[in-house]
Amino acid sequence: MKIQPSWGLYYWPFFLILGSLLFLIPELIALFTNATNTLSGYTWRELNVHGGMHLNQHTVAWWLSLAAWLVFVIVITIHIWWKSVA
Repeated sequence: MKIQPSWGLYYWPFFLILGSLLFLIPELIALFTNATNTLSGYTWRELNVHGGMHLNQHTVAWWLSLAAWLVFVIVITIHIWWKSVA
């Protein structure tokens, strides 16, 4: 089966590399200089997470963001690795 070339052949590697660098470079700098500037620090502050894993401490926003993340990870995994339209 011959694969037809498309603009995605160039776009996706470029996007993934650039997106990773744009995220990882500032994240690593923040991690070593001021951990509150990391994505996790921002998220904990915005979702009002104070530490520990007590189920009653988390807000609705925390639970919704967790559910959205899990749905995304499951759907993208099925879509990419099992070639499904999930």
